[in-house]
Amino acid sequence: MSSNSVAQRPNYSHATHIAARDECADKYLGNAVSTNTVRSNHCFPDDIGREHFKEGERDRDSHGHSSDLSDDDIANIRDENDDDLNTVRVDKIMALVSREKEYNVLVGWPERNEEAFRRAKPELKLLILDATSFDEDDLLHLTLEIFLEVGVHEKLGIATDKMKRFILGVRDRMLDNPYHNWTHVFDVMQTVYSLATMCHAFDKLSDIQTFALIVSALCHDLEHPGVNNLFLIKSRSSLATLYNETSILEKHHAFRAFELMFHANTDLLSSFTPEQYADFREIMMSIILATDMARHGDYMARLKQILAEHEGKEGQIDVDELFLMEIIIKCADTANVLKPFEVAKKWALRVTDEFFLQGDMERASGMEVTPICDRTSQSRVAVQKGFIDFVITPFYTLVGNLLPDLLECFKQIQINRQAWDAYDDAMLVEEVGKHKSGLLPSNGEPVSLRIVTWNIAAVNNNPFEYWITHGQTRQSADYASLMQEVQLLIDHPEGRDFEIKDIISDEMVAEVKAEMETFGLDGLDEWENRWKTEYKHRLAISGFLKDKAIGSKRLISMPDRVTNTINSEGSVLMRPSVISMFDGDCMGSLDEWWITWKDFMFHRQVKIIDRNKPGVSNELFVIEMLQKIAHSKYPAITEEEEAISIPLQVLVLAIFDAILIHILNSLAPTTWQPIKRSLCQAFNQNKSLQVLSILKNTYSDVDVFFIQEAAAGFVDAAKQVMGRKYMVMRPYLLDGFRNQNSIILASREFFVEGSTIDVTEHVIRLAGGGKWIAPGDLCAMTMKGVDGFRYLLASFHGDTNGMASLPVLKVGYTSFTAVTAHTCDRRCMKQLQLHILGTHCCAGETPSVKTWTTRNARTYLQPQLQKAVGIADAARKVLDLWFDVCCNDPLSSSFARNKPVTTLVHEMVFPTLQFPSDHAIVSALLTRKPS
Repeated sequence: MSSNSVAQRPNYSHATHIAARDECADKYLGNAVSTNTVRSNHCFPDDIGREHFKEGERDRDSHGHSSDLSDDDIANIRDENDDDLNTVRVDKIMALVSREKEYNVLVGWPERNEEAFRRAKPELKLLILDATSFDEDDLLHLTLEIFLEVGVHEKLGIATDKMKRFILGVRDRMLDNPYHNWTHVFDVMQTVYSLATMCHAFDKLSDIQTFALIVSALCHDLEHPGVNNLFLIKSRSSLATLYNETSILEKHHAFRAFELMFHANTDLLSSFTPEQYADFREIMMSIILATDMARHGDYMARLKQILAEHEGKEGQIDVDELFLMEIIIKCADTANVLKPFEVAKKWALRVTDEFFLQGDMERASGMEVTPICDRTSQSRVAVQKGFIDFVITPFYTLVGNLLPDLLECFKQIQINRQAWDAYDDAMLVEEVGKHKSGLLPSNGEPVSLRIVTWNIAAVNNNPFEYWITHGQTRQSADYASLMQEVQLLIDHPEGRDFEIKDIISDEMVAEVKAEMETFGLDGLDEWENRWKTEYKHRLAISGFLKDKAIGSKRLISMPDRVTNTINSEGSVLMRPSVISMFDGDCMGSLDEWWITWKDFMFHRQVKIIDRNKPGVSNELFVIEMLQKIAHSKYPAITEEEEAISIPLQVLVLAIFDAILIHILNSLAPTTWQPIKRSLCQAFNQNKSLQVLSILKNTYSDVDVFFIQEAAAGFVDAAKQVMGRKYMVMRPYLLDGFRNQNSIILASREFFVEGSTIDVTEHVIRLAGGGKWIAPGDLCAMTMKGVDGFRYLLASFHGDTNGMASLPVLKVGYTSFTAVTAHTCDRRCMKQLQLHILGTHCCAGETPSVKTWTTRNARTYLQPQLQKAVGIADAARKVLDLWFDVCCNDPLSSSFARNKPVTTLVHEMVFPTLQFPSDHAIVSALLTRKPS
């Protein structure tokens, strides 16, 4: 290579109380919070889609979304003890509920079980179908069959393939609660179909109304957390705050439903006109809000009013279509009483299981236990009898008078009520309760748990961010050569350095100035002067890339954080840059790249979530996403520079991107883009599949997987790939902003389904209120095992400096039976404190360098060059140790500490193309010693 090979620029071509009944009824309404009217003004903070349609046409050109805060940004905020930390946290939390989830149909539509389908199909219009007798995949096919039998989606221009993706999305977003789960929402939808058929409602409804009714039934409990609205209020849940403590869950279900329908991979309503969409949205919101039992008294009052007005008149009552649909969904949502007693018993056990789990959480949190949720004093059978006597009978009596075609099926209510008189709780549990006999050792042998913990994070938006082991191919040699050449050039640019003006001309700067003038940016003359006097003649490598002042002023890292990868309605837009996942054809030519880069920054509109109005999206041009860099926050930037910091960010980012394009095209013109594509495929496009393939195929005998730093969409993927064998549990509010979530996969063979209690927020409060625990970092669940013991399982991702590790472990110290914790090796006191807590390291009391299980050395291709590590030091760049925690309380001390059961290749740089994480998998066998 000649000494001036980098300096030469090649020639490029351009180119939602019962009112008149006694107070007993309140007990059976789950302590519902009263509201005043049946109709709602729909003041949702989720007016998602209101701007989804332009006048007369759908906006099909938006591709972006809110940008992520990187680990470095969070660390910088924490390290600096920034006064704005709480504001940043609030912004992030507000973004969680309206997160944009990556949704990929990784497995696709399952094959149909013909025997199950033939058994169920004749019962789809009847109330005898037992949804609990079918598995989750069977219910997918039966859901689709209902849509096909109703036959309106295709009339509305919605392809059946879209319906399949939407149904899969609903299934995957339902939590594994005892009652409010995928089986329940299917059951309600099928019951709506049955009731609407029996009362001839479909003859009265339009296609839009019919579709809205069925979709609303399917989505009426979407992503239900397994607790009621009152619990959310008492526990000061962020959802209660977000939805102003009224119809909290119902509003959230509606919001999540529309979010899913608008997802780019679903796009369910793309064929709707603006008028059709407005009608559909109003109907669906009203129907879902009708399921809030706090509004039950209002419906009772209106039913009485309608019947009173019709008294003495002949003929059927002409019922308003919307009210008719609301009454049908209310009946379906409480229709367990309409099912044969053998089916009703199953649902009775499930709903009381969920009530009692809420009571357990209330007790553990020091809250007053809701009477109906108190397993120590409440009878399951009494709950059913009371609900029928005080809520169901009065309501269904009025409905039967309004819709006489339903009177025949309503007779089942009294049949079931009489049957309950012959039951007590013991009989109910004995007949319906789940038994898992034969799974425990019968010879007195100890019970063992195989556990795996894995932080699956690695490469985020920059495919070149970390040194990797590329493999043993020719391309691998090209990767090694490229990265070494880049390091050598940046470390020793001497004769090969070049001035910025050689790649960014005055004409290009003038073009940028003209573009920014159209956005009304101030100080552009001063900005242009700084270009001429401060940047134009700088040496690109030694004077720009290696200038620490630029890093301190955040002139590259700040705009890169905002524009690198932008999500909107499921679509992803990437800045044309070496350090993004952009894969366009323009990167081989600086001139062609420049045209694409300008179009991205100044002409591309994106839809991003309004942080102050969750659920509301704003249309912006990319440049409008940039914010000023405050001198008060970053003192390195002067007040004068702050005033023009948006134009400055644009200029400096353009220079940075151009330099990297020029360097790579000079060093490896034919190989760097194929190398980048291989990294993008391994660490972005196919990452979820690779991770799940490793878990499913290599660790098929594991009982519990603890996963950290998973993207929100990984939960959906895990349910699809591993949901038959494992219950996939995650914090109720996922972090879709940073996409760093802890989740747990628990074996359905070892743990009792429906026994889960989410104690995540309880642990966070005990650990100090979440000062250092970001949303999604912790997932803590208690579950009952088949051995009769209740286990506390926790997956936790702490911060880089380990500030959250000790507070969280101190909370779990007296109660955790098995937990994996991630801590640092850089502070010896931290290890000492962990041992004082009674913890043990699975790699021994004094782990050596060979037990280090993460390698995340950063390369020279990034905006913060001061964090780069040379290739010679990459294998020794270590931050973390994994600990297998066994505490000193009697329960957990009965577990034996075991040796790790995985093989770790020491001194190896990872991730690799086949192992897409910079953290090793740690596996252990925990054995309960005989009592």
